[in-house]
Amino acid sequence: MNLFFFGTLMDADVRTIVCGCYLPVRPAILRGWRRPHVAGRHYPMLVARPGGRVDGVVAENVDAESLRRLQIYEGWEYELRPFRLETTHGPLAAHVFICPPGIAHAEPEWRLDHWRLRHKRVFLPELRRQMTRALADDGLRSRAAGQKLWPGA
Repeated sequence: MNLFFFGTLMDADVRTIVCGCYLPVRPAILRGWRRPHVAGRHYPMLVARPGGRVDGVVAENVDAESLRRLQIYEGWEYELRPFRLETTHGPLAAHVFICPPGIAHAEPEWRLDHWRLRHKRVFLPELRRQMTRALADDGLRSRAAGQKLWPGA
């Protein structure tokens, strides 16, 4: 399965902790969308916008274990949906973790460089701790409680 990342998973350190291994990516573009913050959070979501463009990265042929870990990381706030991306090698089918209806967004547009400067240093140790805990119970308790594992990501 090909996966498009548009938020914190564009960061190689985050991807490696979440997947448990290095997951190579390459640049990709998703047209017709924009990337605001999830309301009250430090991570983004996608909102449809005619003429919009979201630059991100795509991981191709993601293995089942990495996908399982990614689904634990994304939690109940995101679900996988198929999309068509633009890449330097042409169009590519991929799945994207997108928020279901009912998740509110907030301005301004989310930016990876801002997240890295303001939140990454504190986020990485917490991510390691939370992934270890979530993998021990397969992330089920956090999902059942209706909470993201790391609300301030």
